[in-house]
Amino acid sequence: MHPPRVREQIGGGTATWRALGTYVYLATAETTQLEPARQIALRLLADVDRTCSRFRQDSDLVRANLAAGSWTSVDPLLVQAIDAAMEAAAQTDGLVDPTLGHSLVAVGYDRDLALMPSASSDPAGVPLPARSGAWREILLDQAGAVRVPRGCALDLGATAKAWAADLIASSIAAESDSTVVISLGGDVAVAGPGGGWPVAVSETVDHCTDAEIVHLPYGGLATSSTAARRWIRGGVVQHHLLDPLTGEPTRGRWRTVTATGATCVSANTASTAAIVLGDRALEWLTERDIPARLVEVEGTIVRTARWPEPEVCS
Repeated sequence: MHPPRVREQIGGGTATWRALGTYVYLATAETTQLEPARQIALRLLADVDRTCSRFRQDSDLVRANLAAGSWTSVDPLLVQAIDAAMEAAAQTDGLVDPTLGHSLVAVGYDRDLALMPSASSDPAGVPLPARSGAWREILLDQAGAVRVPRGCALDLGATAKAWAADLIASSIAAESDSTVVISLGGDVAVAGPGGGWPVAVSETVDHCTDAEIVHLPYGGLATSSTAARRWIRGGVVQHHLLDPLTGEPTRGRWRTVTATGATCVSANTASTAAIVLGDRALEWLTERDIPARLVEVEGTIVRTARWPEPEVCS
């Protein structure tokens, strides 16, 4: 499943580059607003990387993890990112868990994906399930301090890109009268006074024969997939979506879930939880009235009743 593609609109401006280990796509409805919007995005992405990266030894998150059990002074931006991750954990009863840092290292995700060998003969480490409810023990001081639970390491990969997309979109909209859309590796956020933006959800990247064009009026759309961020460790295919109960990559029914929400974080929270839930995902999504498109491992597509009626790709 390729990440959702934002479709260009006539008369607007677009820019693409790479940040946070993925691609960035930024578009504004008004061409003249593109460069100011890009400067805001560049600044905020640099701030998010500096504070929230698990792979930068100088990041605030790494310092907080190294001092687990004690208070650590950090940039308030990291406090906000952790707060969003804790809210995602609360909404999913721990299915989306920010305390999986040690578990991800155990399965081999110990550096930026671009620096990881695609295959290694080294065996994966012993699975490290998340300690039940450890995310509830994270303590935050909104002025700029965090206490990571002793024995834990935080990883914000499940929510940070979506949270950053929301932050950037809302920040640009606050300083502009143009509708803006940003996609961080497929985590899409829309903001501004216009009528939203079309997004293509497809199994391929270059053709639209199987694409569904979904109009996103506001908020966010996100995709979680076991087909991305994959590597081989000791002859076993690994990926970055872990089941907190086992500490191992999920092996369930769905290879991809796309969801929409009032924010990109809420959409991403739902899509990640659905992957972890497996067979229970449809019931969970339906009970919460969440629009979602799910793709089974063999390719069958299932949609919840609230998934928006797609347009024809042309």
